[in-house]
Amino acid sequence: MRIVVTGASGRVGSTVAAQLVARGHEVIGLDRVTPVEPIPGVEHIVTDLTELAPRDPRLADAEAVAHLGAFMSWNDADAEAVYEANVTGTFALVRALTGSAVRRFVLASTGEVYPENAPQYQPVDEQHPRLPRTWYGLSKVLAEETVAFAGRTLDWDTVVLRFSHTQHPAELLDPTSFFSGPRFFAKARFAKEDAAGNAFVADQLRGFADDEADTVIVAQRADGSPTTMGIMAAPDLARGVVLALEGETSGHEVVGLGPDSSTDLGSFAARLADAAGLPTTPLTLPDTAPSYTTSNARARELLGFRPEYDEAGMIEAAVQARRERVDAARR
Repeated sequence: MRIVVTGASGRVGSTVAAQLVARGHEVIGLDRVTPVEPIPGVEHIVTDLTELAPRDPRLADAEAVAHLGAFMSWNDADAEAVYEANVTGTFALVRALTGSAVRRFVLASTGEVYPENAPQYQPVDEQHPRLPRTWYGLSKVLAEETVAFAGRTLDWDTVVLRFSHTQHPAELLDPTSFFSGPRFFAKARFAKEDAAGNAFVADQLRGFADDEADTVIVAQRADGSPTTMGIMAAPDLARGVVLALEGETSGHEVVGLGPDSSTDLGSFAARLADAAGLPTTPLTLPDTAPSYTTSNARARELLGFRPEYDEAGMIEAAVQARRERVDAARR
């Protein structure tokens, strides 16, 4: 198939594009930025989705779409940018593909539409009410509805994939990572919590404001219970997207894409630190700290999805990536 992949320069989009090329597909990659490492076999088009023309001739022969491009922010100051990228961008993409050869459209959505961190029941599944509490979550609800509308009116088969939290294993032990830095490293977590005015957490980590040892935090709630969440390896997530593109589902489907089990973040952090030889420090979180589990039963049943990375595999890959970064910095 000839497949459009939006967000093709990003960590998930580039992985999806590479897997599709390896499976013999032709790929048109759309992104606002030029890829750092262009993928052989991918036709890259640098563009903002909101600037695509209706019935864009560059996309006329596309047969399927993986819409992965998005702007992710929980900052209220970014509300307009989030809406423009995720809602207006999705609308413009649908208009650009109207009249094309497309018959299948896969949208990357998120557990933020529920939201996962404030569930009405667990494990969270596709039937959970969509009650977003952030502009990002709302933007994805509106993108989902835009794609469902397109399916009904343009006779496309559509699949909404609601992603669990996703990271490339190489990011897990990188203190500069957008997600892993403040999740696992004391210095980055202190900076985040202090800036947000969360004194209960920041005061525990104030001694690590200038930490150069990459100290890992091992967190649990004040009542001793763990904080849990699903963490999906980017290559596994990409395989799920490919399965949705190549699948034979008809009509409109919504599928939660996540790991087989949720991760106890404290225990996982301790194992990461031990494998990498890094120091740790305990962190007590409020009893209200988010903790949730999700279900991937529908992805397994409908798409035949089976994650290949378990926690041990992610830790092994994370340690190897850290060693490579350290060796490169010494050269």
